[in-house]
Amino acid sequence: MIDFGLGVILEPLDTGIKEKIRSWRNDRDIFIWCRQKTLISDLEQEAWFNSQAHDPTIKMFAVSNKQKTSVGVCGFTSIDHFNRRAEFSLYIAKEHQKHGYGAEALRVLFNHGFLDLGFNCIWGETFEGNPATKTFEKIGMKREGTRRQFYFKNGKMIDAHIYSVLGSEWTL
Repeated sequence: MIDFGLGVILEPLDTGIKEKIRSWRNDRDIFIWCRQKTLISDLEQEAWFNSQAHDPTIKMFAVSNKQKTSVGVCGFTSIDHFNRRAEFSLYIAKEHQKHGYGAEALRVLFNHGFLDLGFNCIWGETFEGNPATKTFEKIGMKREGTRRQFYFKNGKMIDAHIYSVLGSEWTL
């Protein structure tokens, strides 16, 4: 368990949450902001769940609130220990959004990344129009740039925005 006293804790992904995660990822309100192209089947979820557990470039966590209710998932992907950087991933279940869990989960995750794992840079990519960009900016991330017409979603090409924060900029 990773707990910095910030309102949420990060826990290992156990098999008991596997179906809940698939349900969240297949929810349209979450799906539209993810890179996945189609709904995730139970077989695809099983394959992802097993592969990420053995991939040293991925470390995902269940996000739980103070009542120990799972409210989302976050973690690091594209972990590069040599260059001390990683991409972050986050989604909060629709029924738990707008309660501050996203910002708190990122604070705990980034504290873990900078303080425990020694990262210098944590970065992420999001689609144009994603309301989560307000959360990224609220916690101190900077918008680095835009990948113009980088993804095909909903029948059109859309931009992707890159956000990052450096260890020297991060405050607990």
